[in-house]
Amino acid sequence: MQRFSAAFIIFFALALTRASASLVDWDTLTWTPGSLSNSFDVDPANAGNDVTVTVNGDTSTMQASLASGNPMTPAITRAFDGGFSPGHNTLELAANFTTNTQALTVTINFAATYTNGVANVSFNLFDIDFSNVSGNTYQDLIKSISATSTTGTSIAPTITGLGANVSLAGTGLSQTLTGTASTVDTGAGSGAGNATITFNATNIKSITFTYASTTMFANPTYQHIGIDDITYTVVPEINPSWLSLPMCIALASWSTVHHWKRQRRAARK
Repeated sequence: MQRFSAAFIIFFALALTRASASLVDWDTLTWTPGSLSNSFDVDPANAGNDVTVTVNGDTSTMQASLASGNPMTPAITRAFDGGFSPGHNTLELAANFTTNTQALTVTINFAATYTNGVANVSFNLFDIDFSNVSGNTYQDLIKSISATSTTGTSIAPTITGLGANVSLAGTGLSQTLTGTASTVDTGAGSGAGNATITFNATNIKSITFTYASTTMFANPTYQHIGIDDITYTVVPEINPSWLSLPMCIALASWSTVHHWKRQRRAARK
């Protein structure tokens, strides 16, 4: 009986910690070029759309991609390899800011049906770089990187995987990524503009970051980045009836042990 009870407790613990992993894979999704918000159903275990990606801010500055077909961005394109071979699609943002105070803000919202939010959210950014040659003057800046929990708390990112042409500054919610040198978009060396943004916390309901140019140039020229595939884990919803299961098992085990002890004492008389 004790082994039986232990097995149930282990099963209960696994049931509470089990979570499903999901992926926003740009190779399998569609985005109407130039549209500023799209929702995606990527989790077979959750009915309806699971993730919504929205771009706002100075969206009038957005430009067409340099990739094949030159779609207006935001768009899913093969503009960047990010050091991968073969490369894959990313969600591309291209802009020509007229001042260095303009910016684009990207927000990733997770479905309200994820009652306890999501965890372990991670994605790469490609082609964070810098150029200071005639007719091509910009310095990519990623800032205001944070997640929001289901209770409204701000969560700081963990930033890793920096390419050789990306500089990380600040701490916590004040971290920034800045391009330090020109990076090729595809092929060898294209990973030098990479950064990996991860939120290891649980109960996340949304993520946001801002794409801009530094103050180095008063009127930056064309610049662009790619948002790689987004991975996340669903925080499972706990069935209230499960909460009483360990106590029931414990009581059953206690009752069985004491019943056995009473039988032994009776047999000795």
